[in-house]
Amino acid sequence: MSQKYQAAAKDDLIWHDLDSMMLLFHRPSGITHMLADPAPAIIEVMEDAPLTAAEIASRLTVLFDVEAGTDAEDIILARLEELSALGLVTRVSG
Repeated sequence: MSQKYQAAAKDDLIWHDLDSMMLLFHRPSGITHMLADPAPAIIEVMEDAPLTAAEIASRLTVLFDVEAGTDAEDIILARLEELSALGLVTRVSG
């Protein structure tokens, strides 16, 4: 079974566009993060459900002109690990 990730609760995040970047304030930590694509899109498509990198890739292909596949999943997995280190997503079991 693939690792699943869950985004921080929507009420814990405040979004602000900044040109090509996204500022994301995480209320519980009090830290503002500067995110570049595809990180903001990944968090947005996760909604409140724990998802695998493959499930996130599938959701992104519906919204954006990207091809699903191993490369997309690898890129998403790398971003998920970075977001996890920042506390913006959490690895979940099950």
